[in-house]
Order: sequence, then structure tokens, then C-alpha cells
Amino acid sequence: MPPRARSARPLASLVLALTLLLSGCRLPLGGRLATTPTVAEPMSTPAAVGPPAPVTLAGTPMPVGTETVIEAPPPIPAPPATGEQRLTLAGSPDGPLTLDPALVRDADSAFIVRQIFRGLVRLDTRLQPVPDLAERIRISSDGLTYTFELRDRASFHDGRLLTAEDVKYSLERATDPALVGGDGRQLPAWAYLRDILGAEERMAGQRPDLPGIEVVDLLTVRIRLARPAPDFLQKLTAPPAFIVDRWDVVEGEGWWRHPNGSGPFVLARWEEQRLLVLRAYPGYAPGAPVLQEVDIRLGADALEPMNQYERGQLDLVSVPLWALDRVQAPNSPLRQELRVQPLFAGSFVLLNPNIPPLDDPAVRRALIQGFEREKIARVSLNGVVEPARGLVPNGMLGRDWPATLPPYDPAAARAALQSRLSGQRLLLYTAGSSVPVTLKQVYERDLGIETEVLLMEWPDYLQDLTDRRLPIFVLSWVADYPDPASFLTALFHSGSPDNYLGYQNPEVDRLLDQAAQEPDERVRAQLYAEAQQRILDDFVVIPLYWDVSYLLVKPNVQGLELTPLGILGLERVWISG
Repeated sequence: MPPRARSARPLASLVLALTLLLSGCRLPLGGRLATTPTVAEPMSTPAAVGPPAPVTLAGTPMPVGTETVIEAPPPIPAPPATGEQRLTLAGSPDGPLTLDPALVRDADSAFIVRQIFRGLVRLDTRLQPVPDLAERIRISSDGLTYTFELRDRASFHDGRLLTAEDVKYSLERATDPALVGGDGRQLPAWAYLRDILGAEERMAGQRPDLPGIEVVDLLTVRIRLARPAPDFLQKLTAPPAFIVDRWDVVEGEGWWRHPNGSGPFVLARWEEQRLLVLRAYPGYAPGAPVLQEVDIRLGADALEPMNQYERGQLDLVSVPLWALDRVQAPNSPLRQELRVQPLFAGSFVLLNPNIPPLDDPAVRRALIQGFEREKIARVSLNGVVEPARGLVPNGMLGRDWPATLPPYDPAAARAALQSRLSGQRLLLYTAGSSVPVTLKQVYERDLGIETEVLLMEWPDYLQDLTDRRLPIFVLSWVADYPDPASFLTALFHSGSPDNYLGYQNPEVDRLLDQAAQEPDERVRAQLYAEAQQRILDDFVVIPLYWDVSYLLVKPNVQGLELTPLGILGLERVWISG
């Protein structure tokens, strides 16, 4: 039996924890690792300049012999906001784990990072990349060179001009293996910046510089790629590509507790386990926020957000499962405040093929066969989520993503496990999800397997995921950008720091790498579909469901836009009346 992960507690503690979890649900606020869904940012419209050509910035070939130019969208007129412009919401009880854009991994921390820092590009509500701190983007005809012209008013929160040198420093820093103790495989930047010329070698510790980044002049930076990457601009919208103040960072490891950011909000106050306050930065070049202050409750004040919302103490909240029927009732006064958005976010059970007895493919197959996956969505979660039938949510690249899994067959599963487990006990790990409890019940009742559920604190759970120490665990994952790579490459490529299984299949890597360079969207989709099926055929993952965001928003909260990515941007939100 594998050693227990750090700080794991047995089922008796889990029952109490789940009771607390179901008594109120905090609002998850965007990013990657999450336990529940998230919400999104306002829209702006990109414009293509130059010779007429059909241009879609990610996923289609560039016109031969032309340069594609993307201009920043025009400023959105300020709304007629009056009165106090303050938004109050509940964050993670633990508070953010880090506010360093180059190291952030979890959804709650990423939400705050996205308010304090920004990058060259962002996604609008149509999920198209548009300039953010950049004013203009020029893309060469071969798709290998991206030139970014910065806004001449872009600045850090202390008023210092944001320059091309800051961009170069930030991208070099995000790809520096020294950030993670020398092991560049653990850098979040691997998933987003490895297309840059020299980035893979730098993260592998094979070179000290990043030759693909060139400072052209004070406000112009050029990025050269090692290979075509149709989704490169989309990847630049993620936190590892955000711009940090190099003079701020050199002050030491704790710099991110009082950051000199580049985004629409300033970190004004942070009281551990109690409150985090963001204030508007009027110098944010794409347009100053309308909200003057955002108060994010932490600690005990974040444990019962649904009750606080109903008392008028919070302005928006995710609806917990236990309250959804009441909120949706025809006579409920909350019904008119409910907003529903399907998400590119899902939950999976992962089976680590490197830890006995899961190193036996027959054991993994039996564990998948012995579990009726769709019952989680239909029964345990009352049909409020969509059953997952693959590893990519429908709608990505404008298509469905069907796949084949072993059919539900508990008798065959029980027979296969009787001789192979020989009295071994399965350990299931969770940071609060109730799915392992259901798995325990099914495996003990239907398969005759002794099973123990162990609860971990979220920071310890995240660390053991990163260390690949967990044998069977539940993972909830939110896509950073609308491409299958944000699930398949991130979670299953052998080089990805988010491959928490340590899963390796050279053919899967080949398909994913080929898809990443393929400009024809139809061919890319075929490659990703083949990779998806090969991963499922290795029996390392049980797809459970795709999340749906059920969000209550006070009627006076205006300008909040939802998208399938679940990223909450606050700069265009305002309070009416």
C-alpha cells in the first residue's frame, strides 16, 4: 500500500468536513484547479487591419504574404454609475496561496492575480484574444513572429511606465527554473510559454537566456516562436504571461504580498484569514475600473456565503447544491437573481499508474468498469451538471468530443479484482469533494474492496498533486483558454507540470505536439480526438461531469459577463442606484 499523503485525515473527519462544505458554498473565482465553477469578463471586439483576408487569431492559417494586425478595442464608455462603488464577495477561507503570476496554480489565487496583474493580451467574452496592455499586435505571415506595441499610458501601480524591458523580464522570469528550485518541469509556464524560441531549453536548465524575446524599442517587444502555435495568443492570456515590476520582485520572496501590479486593481489591504481589499487603479491604460473597491472575505467570514448573500452582506455567490431547488422554485424571490452558465470545467477521478496496485492496467480498468459514472451527475448531483463522456467539453473548437470508455460491468470488475488486489486497501484522497465517499460506497458494496477516504487541507492536497504522490484522487479542472490542449496537454502530456499522474505515453505526446502546431482546425480536432481516446484506453482517468455555474447576482450589480471559461473580470462591473 502506498504511503499516506501529508496531513491526510480519515473518513470520520471527512464526514464533518463535508457537512461544513454543504452548509455554504464560497464563490470560486477563476483559474485552473478548482472544486466548483467560475465566472467571466466583459467583451470587446478585435479588428483586423491590412490586406483583406479571413483572419481568426487562433486555430486557422494566416493568409500567405500578409501581416495580420490586431488593434486594441475602443474604450467602453463609462456607465452612469452613482453612489458607493463597492463589491463584496467571499473568497477562499484559506486566502490566496500566492499572488505571484508565475507560480499561481489554483482558481481562488488566480482570480485575485487577474485583478492585480495583466498581460499583453486578454480574452473577450467571445473568447477571442484582444490586446490588453498592448495597443497593437502584428503577426508575421508564417505565424512565427509576434510584435507587440505597448500602450503609451500603460503603467505599474506606482505610476512607473511599463516598458518592453518589463515584458522581457517577466517572460524570462516565468521560464526560469530557479523559481521552482531548479526543476523547470514544475513551472506553470510550460503550458503557456514553451512555444517561444528557447523557452523549452531554458526551462530545462540548458540555457540561461530566452532568445525568442527581443526588445525593439521602449514600447515594442518582439516574440519569435520555435514552431507555429495557432493558440499562442490565447496562451498569453494566462497568469504566467502577466507583467510584473522587475524592481518590485528583486526585493525578495515576499514581494507578492505587497505587489506593484500592472492590472486594474491595487492590493490595498490583506488581513490574513479575514479580508482582502482591492482598490481601483485609475491609471489602468485599457480603462479605469468603475468599482472603487472590492472586498473579498476570507477565513471564517467566507464559510457561509449563501447565508450572507441572503442577508444582503454579499453581492454575488455560487449557489450550493443544497440550496439550488429552493433558489429555482417558482415562488422564490431569488429566482430572478440566478444566472446559469455551462463551463469549460470538469471533474475527473485520476488513477495513478505509477503507484501499486494501480500500476496494473487490469486493476485500473476494473475500477472504471465497476463505477457507474453518470450516476454521479444524475443522482448524486441531482442533474445540475452535465455527465462527461470524454476529456474535452463539447463546444471546444465548435464541435462535440465523444469517446469510448469501458462499459459499466460490476460483475466483471469484481472478478478481475479478486485475484489482483489480494486484500489490499484502496486510498482515495480529497480536499472536500464528496465523490470519493460515493466511490468508497460503490467499491466496498459492489466490488468487495476495502476503501478508505482521506481528507487533506487544500494547500497540502495541491502540494501532493504537484509531487505526484496521490494514488486515486478527484481533480476539478478549469480551462484557461478555449482549446482542447487546456485539458489534454495540460493534464496528460508527459512534460506538463499539471500532469499530476506522471502519466507517460509517447504516442499521446506525439499527437498532442502535432496538434499544437497544426493550423487547420479540422485536422487539429482530429488529432486531439485521437489523443483523447488513447488516454482513455490507458485507463488512468474516469470522466465524471462538466460543471455548470449557478450564480446569484444582486440586481444592482451591472456589467458582469459570463463565459464558459469562468474567469471573473471586475474592471467593467458597476453598482447601480
